[in-house]
Amino acid sequence: MKLTYAVVIEQAPNNCCAYAPDVPGCISAADTPDEMLAMIREALTFHIEELIEGGAVPAPSMSLDGAIAYQNGVLADAGATVSAECGEAPPTLSTRFERVEIEIADPRPTLAAVAG
Repeated sequence: MKLTYAVVIEQAPNNCCAYAPDVPGCISAADTPDEMLAMIREALTFHIEELIEGGAVPAPSMSLDGAIAYQNGVLADAGATVSAECGEAPPTLSTRFERVEIEIADPRPTLAAVAG
């Protein structure tokens, strides 16, 4: 089964991080943006396969425009909290929004084994 998720990739001074807004808790970090794409693809695949075993898979519903709006909202909400609690956050040099396709095994055999 192929699934495509909108992913936010942020380049900071020392590394890159990425997350998929449709998949809470699935994040990854790497040294370069290209390495980050591979890492977030792997993280999404692992995360979704684990969710399948639990019976709930978050559908890829967010568009790239939705991911941009989500990211802008997260930054606005977090800005005051981070500054108040931790001082100034490290600068983000750039933010990219990509659609990442993953392929996961057919969930039916996994779900049948759990049910059986």
